[in-house]
Amino acid sequence: LKLQFLYFIGARMDAGDEPTWNLCQPEQYDEILEAHVRRVRDQFAMYLGGGKELDVYPSAKEGFRLRVKFLVYGNIGEGGDSDDEGDVEEGTKELQHAGWHNGERYGVDECRIAAPIIQDAMKKVISYVGNCKPLRYNLRGLNYLSTMSGDLLITMIYERRNLGSTWQKHAHLLRNSTGIDIVAYTKGTQRLIGDREHVNETLHDPDGNPVHYKQIAGNFSNPNGIMAMHTLKWLKLCCEDINAKETDLLELYCGVGSHTVAMAKYFRRVLGVEINRKLVAAAHTNLRLNNAANAWVLRAPSEKFCSSMLRHSTWKLNLPSYRKDIDDTSPEMTAFSALQDTILTPAEAEVNTANFTFGAVIVDPPRAGLDPVTCQLVSRYPSIAYISCNPDALHRDLEALSKTHYVARMAVFDHFPYTGHLECGALLRRRRES
Repeated sequence: LKLQFLYFIGARMDAGDEPTWNLCQPEQYDEILEAHVRRVRDQFAMYLGGGKELDVYPSAKEGFRLRVKFLVYGNIGEGGDSDDEGDVEEGTKELQHAGWHNGERYGVDECRIAAPIIQDAMKKVISYVGNCKPLRYNLRGLNYLSTMSGDLLITMIYERRNLGSTWQKHAHLLRNSTGIDIVAYTKGTQRLIGDREHVNETLHDPDGNPVHYKQIAGNFSNPNGIMAMHTLKWLKLCCEDINAKETDLLELYCGVGSHTVAMAKYFRRVLGVEINRKLVAAAHTNLRLNNAANAWVLRAPSEKFCSSMLRHSTWKLNLPSYRKDIDDTSPEMTAFSALQDTILTPAEAEVNTANFTFGAVIVDPPRAGLDPVTCQLVSRYPSIAYISCNPDALHRDLEALSKTHYVARMAVFDHFPYTGHLECGALLRRRRES
């Protein structure tokens, strides 16, 4: 049953992604953060010599978390694959949000690290569902996705459940009662109550201008909006002495384009690369929402893109093929048809290609860090901004990159307060002899 719980909420028990939801210690926050900072200073001491400062960006102490994932514990009914109400005993209706830590389930009566809009919704949703047999039958998980701008979406995850007409009727009543759109999953089935599976976020770039994002439920989005804006601020600082307006930027692992969109106005051109189809589709939307006409997002595995890029000093994007791929719904990785070696006449090339000569790169890899091919490619560029959710992987990659680059500045971003995880940033400049 433990494995079933973890499977059905799709939880990732790593990367600071699943903190202990009922742990919030504002009075100890400064002490905890300072311990993290000391650890980073010690681990990266060899790169912080010469009077370099470690930029520290603290989080809010509570109410900062924009997405949370809960198990559901209580009387949810037993077995069956029909659209009935389940075998739920009357008089024991109460459900509880729950988490999983060190192999044990624990109840969550309140979640002070969650955004206030989530805290309010938690009470309404769990109470309503607990008193509604068709909604609580075989319910295994409740996920909440919110934004700094006040949008909210809940995801209900079921085990072996037919989400038919009875369920849909009561889900619409829940939506009407709470005003919250709903995504529901069971094996092989998705239901939308509200016709969307995303939230709309508005943050502010380093100049104070609004930046708009579409964020997809079930896919990565930054869980701490305040820290997302701090990261953009730090990235702008990294741009200030590289003549960015005359430079093309490459961003690997760009997700929904959170950095791509905000950094586009500081560079001549920007190309983002991301493997996840839904994230790429959202990134295309985000570029349009923000009128980022000098930025493009390409769907491709980082390693494959980098292998191709290692064979070229510049990059040529075929715009007609790129535009066709934006509308493509087939599962193949067709975006790679928009890459190099398309034969065009000079007149066609003038209108139909975007030519990149990259002078800077942003990498924001998963916890494993950079693969060897990607590491080899980024070492060719004069400036590297490395955002890392795993200081150990960053330290390993710096050992390789320090052969050609030096660390110009470093930062810590406390995306995950009250956990053992910390996000780091490192700006690397190419050594003159390289």
